[in-house]
Amino acid sequence: MSKYRETPCKYYQSYGACTKGRAAEHKGYCQHCDKYYPRARVRHLNKKKQYNEKQRKNDAARARKEYV
Repeated sequence: MSKYRETPCKYYQSYGACTKGRAAEHKGYCQHCDKYYPRARVRHLNKKKQYNEKQRKNDAARARKEYV
């Protein structure tokens, strides 16, 4: 599975502008660019995992409430 690059490239300026002379569009071309280099090292949170854990916590609380 490919890795989604959430952090913009350090060469990305704005929609259609890249200092490397590419047709920059962060959600499209920049994802496949071989010159991609992230601006900052950022730890990305697994939002799907967070959502699932929150749902499990809510379901457990709801089950305890029904049990009482």
